[in-house]
Amino acid sequence: MVLALALAGCYSVIKTPSIASASVYGPHISGGPLSAQEVARLSSWMKAHDAGWRVLMETSQAPITMAIVMREPDGRQSSLNVFESKDGTAMVYFNAPSPAPPRQRYLLEADVQTLRSAVGK
Repeated sequence: MVLALALAGCYSVIKTPSIASASVYGPHISGGPLSAQEVARLSSWMKAHDAGWRVLMETSQAPITMAIVMREPDGRQSSLNVFESKDGTAMVYFNAPSPAPPRQRYLLEADVQTLRSAVGK
């Protein structure tokens, strides 16, 4: 029971950025700025996936498939780096403005598809 409580404390809820604009990049993606509608969907996706993050402890074995750079109204920048596996799942790294440490989260295939749909990719 103590171990379960200790492990549960490793995961946290991130402060989702207030996204004013965003761009998406990656191999096999026609990258560039997101539309206002895509930014709104990305913001909703981030709010729906704010839990389950932990401090970045390892590097992904999969290649990066998508990077999303988000800018807040005050100009601060954060990013999501998506590393998809062959089975459709992914490890996602969230880099928030300092002093927040980088975070990582595992995504199921359905979550990856929802994110891709949100940003039109």
